[in-house]
Amino acid sequence: MKPIVVLTSTRTVQREDVDIKHYPFIDIVPIKFDQSCLKSHYDWLIFTSVNAIKLFEPYMHLVNAKHVAAIGSETKKMANKLNIPIDLVPETYTQEGLLSEIKSNLQQHSILIPCSKKARNKLSNQLESWGNDVHKLAIYEPRTNLENVQKVHQLIKNKEVTHVTFSSPSAVSGYFEIFGNITEVCVYAIGNITQEKLNTYHQSSQLARVATLDDMINTILKEEV
Repeated sequence: MKPIVVLTSTRTVQREDVDIKHYPFIDIVPIKFDQSCLKSHYDWLIFTSVNAIKLFEPYMHLVNAKHVAAIGSETKKMANKLNIPIDLVPETYTQEGLLSEIKSNLQQHSILIPCSKKARNKLSNQLESWGNDVHKLAIYEPRTNLENVQKVHQLIKNKEVTHVTFSSPSAVSGYFEIFGNITEVCVYAIGNITQEKLNTYHQSSQLARVATLDDMINTILKEEV
């Protein structure tokens, strides 16, 4: 029998070896921002998510950026799709991974980071502490899709699925601020940051070896053997 896997991310994947049920827990809502900052020259433009690069693409012609970095293979794929050249993708798909790779080369630079309104401050704060001029620009806000959260909760309670996956801290909060721990099915996380958020709710989980949807499903299949 195929595993029945719930994907709660905004994106999904097509697979023949699992039965995927896609219920995004987060709606991505664009927000207005001051576009005057786009007229400046930047040494670095940093994208931390697929959503950030998709929503910022219409403004790329307004930005004069010497280098562009992207966190995550999916973000890089979206950049390729949108014809946005990328100079750096950290081996570890986190803010910490990017900081580790650039710490010796990024000082006294101007940096623009288009991101979520709820994005972590780790990247911007650390870059500022190294003497860089950092502009963290909120261009969208994640909002919980309560209808999907409730649907998945019912699927879990009825044991109609075998695995539930989380790919962002926002998705984790969207569920666990309403419902308690999941004990009926297996829980999987994409990325250490997402798993750390699950830990704050005392929810046990398994971690995908690489922070992508496909690898999370591959991890699930290996655990099933």
